[in-house]
Amino acid sequence: MSRAILLLFFITLFYSYTLGQSYKVHGKITNTRLEPLAFASVQVKEWKHGVVTKENGTYELQLEPGKYDLVVSMIGYKTQVITIIIQKADYIQNIIMEVDNSRGLSEVVVKGKSRDRSEEIIRNVIRRKDTIQSAAGPYSCMVYIKAVQEDSLKIKGKKKPVKNDTLPVIPTNTNPDLDRMAMAEIVLQLDRSPQGSKEERLGVTRRGNTTGLFYLSTTQGDFNFYNNLIKTRSLSETPFLSPVSYSGLLAYRFRLIRTEHQGTRKLFVISVKPRQVSNATVEGEITIADSLWVITHTQLKFPTYHLPEYDYFEVNQQYELVKDTAWMITRQQFTYYSKSNKATKSGVTVATYTNFELHKQFDKKHFGVEVSATAQEAYEKDSTFWQANRTEPLTEKEVRFIQYKDSIYRAIHTREYLDSLDRVTNNLTWKKWLWSGQQFNNHEKERHWMLPPLPGLYQPLQYGGTRIMAMVFYSKRFPSRRGIWIDPNLSYGIRNHDINGSLRVRYLYNPFNRGILRVSAGREFKLIFQGDAWINQLKRSSVYLENGLGIGHEVELVNGLFLYTDLEFAFRRSVSDYKTNSQVDSLFGDIDLLANNKAVDFEPYNATYGKIRLAYTPRQRYIREPREKIILGSAWPTFYVSLRKGIPGLMGSKVNFDYLEFGLEQELKLGLAGISNYSVRTGSFFNTKDLRLIDYKYQRRGDPLLFMNPQEAFQSLDSTFPVFKRFYQGHYLHQFNGALINKIPLLKKLQLREVAGGGFLIAPERSLRYVETFAGIERVFKWPFNPLSKFKLGVYVVGSAANKFNNPVHFKIGITSWDRRNGKWF
Repeated sequence: MSRAILLLFFITLFYSYTLGQSYKVHGKITNTRLEPLAFASVQVKEWKHGVVTKENGTYELQLEPGKYDLVVSMIGYKTQVITIIIQKADYIQNIIMEVDNSRGLSEVVVKGKSRDRSEEIIRNVIRRKDTIQSAAGPYSCMVYIKAVQEDSLKIKGKKKPVKNDTLPVIPTNTNPDLDRMAMAEIVLQLDRSPQGSKEERLGVTRRGNTTGLFYLSTTQGDFNFYNNLIKTRSLSETPFLSPVSYSGLLAYRFRLIRTEHQGTRKLFVISVKPRQVSNATVEGEITIADSLWVITHTQLKFPTYHLPEYDYFEVNQQYELVKDTAWMITRQQFTYYSKSNKATKSGVTVATYTNFELHKQFDKKHFGVEVSATAQEAYEKDSTFWQANRTEPLTEKEVRFIQYKDSIYRAIHTREYLDSLDRVTNNLTWKKWLWSGQQFNNHEKERHWMLPPLPGLYQPLQYGGTRIMAMVFYSKRFPSRRGIWIDPNLSYGIRNHDINGSLRVRYLYNPFNRGILRVSAGREFKLIFQGDAWINQLKRSSVYLENGLGIGHEVELVNGLFLYTDLEFAFRRSVSDYKTNSQVDSLFGDIDLLANNKAVDFEPYNATYGKIRLAYTPRQRYIREPREKIILGSAWPTFYVSLRKGIPGLMGSKVNFDYLEFGLEQELKLGLAGISNYSVRTGSFFNTKDLRLIDYKYQRRGDPLLFMNPQEAFQSLDSTFPVFKRFYQGHYLHQFNGALINKIPLLKKLQLREVAGGGFLIAPERSLRYVETFAGIERVFKWPFNPLSKFKLGVYVVGSAANKFNNPVHFKIGITSWDRRNGKWF
């Protein structure tokens, strides 16, 4: 009887589903410049039902088959009515909105006793901004950048001279603040058009530690507030919403604070403040010219919440009429600082724009994937060049700083000084041997040796017991910026009286295209599955001994196309006969995960492997330096294919297998909605004639307590297991960057960040279908040992489902650091 009722229930459910099935209607709302419009209304006319577009301009409706009229409206744009017909399939409808110029100032509703014209004024600028931005057409200009930074860290008193220290006297200055300064000057030509932008840096000079200086290239961000979104690559992953946009009318509060006069021109100074439910917004003042309705000045502060490196950041801009044609940014000043309890790094960067050429004709191929180029000659400009191109005067302190640094440079680059410096560096001391390590340097040959401190050579937590290490590191850089790095080491096991060691050599022969040759050889303990969960890596059953020799090569063949090749010879043996510590066994004997903690016993064998990997990223953008290529990324995904082959016969090899894997991965920047990363891969062995345990393709289990990289690892998989036939695997991570939490005023004050994602694994050979989802809350903190850098600490909840096992909900923690070079969290 119960089965009949259940069958009747499913029949009824299926019947209802077929009658009332709905389909997704989705798309994107943009303006005529194809910029996303947030908070636009998309309404179903027949039902009086609708939605509001997200911050990236997207919308989604669920409608049953039939004919509908979509009414799309937004303040400042013409309302559109679009007829669609749903026919048992999802429907995509993108919409471009046109500005409604027919509505004048009378449409502004003034409430209250006093009339504030600020929003009315902003609306007039918004209506005209397409005309303002197109007035210049494609253009070129010269840009001069001066960046200065000071570090308030206290300078320690002069140390006692080292014995046998024969360093010549270095010029000093009566003002110790000069030792804490850094300064850079840049002169470049900037070309811009609707097709993109490109710069050529004509002169570059740096003094002091310039690593933390902001805006040494225009590729670091476009701060033109006529754009709907302000995209600043090196400042924040999240773009900021401009107040001068229709979406900004809903995200900001405006107030006219004063009226100024500049000759015959009346200027309105308007206060800009974010509303409580806004995210990725700025705060400050915008000055607008009456009747012209153009921006003449901005002074806007960016929210600390979205700044991984800074505790304060402000931009001060001047807009001027160029050649009686277009209003352009002619000067920008960036003021910023990072602080801790004991130190503050503060900086000011000024960029001036001159010599405009408007409506310039560019070659069709001028704007491509190379967005910035610097020749070696740019770093060799003399004082005459800088005097002729310096459009921002130097302060008295900056002049003294340049003279000071130049005198220091001349002194420390004499042969006498460099020889003396080598003698001090190479001097043997107990402090070096016990704490920092002993170094040996030869400045003429650009050779450098380094020995680790003695305490680091004692390693008690190795397989088989304590080992005594001996190691050294050698490096050499050539004038061409080619380089070689050699890393040899030896170790002796006290309990088993065995000697292990390795030698790794890395030769960079093409610094621009990353041409690298690698050679390695050694006798080492290795893990059967190198990427396994940490709890499994504690087991002795995961360890074996390998005598190996490897040769590898990697190079970028053309822009975005990388080729990696490896050839490896290995003699492998079990470590089941090694003596281990019985006290460790008794200590962890009650833990099921470490029960029967013994190494895997297998017959020794030889193995030879070949591996080739090809990865391609279309339209990869980059910056060209004289001897370096800085990759900026692409709007396209990265596609790769990898083949690993066990080669029988060669060097007595026993293995014989072929493993082929395909995949793609991509980062999607979704504007104010956040950043998404996804990866999909599939692989299979198509030859397993002689496939050994070490060469299996493994799927790793989740780590207890720790939340691992969700692009590589599953968080809740119950065990580590091999797969031999085709599998399908995917991972997804979305960082909202406050897009949800910052809509809640009380939670916004906590400065939390939300993340979510998931993954799936399909392994037909095991009849396994696994899926997981996770969500987490993160907060940014400063590193205690380096307070000027930051990290994210997160708490996550993970849920999963599988047809082979049941998993409870897990709670985990994770740490993510900020990668300044690539401008992202990792």
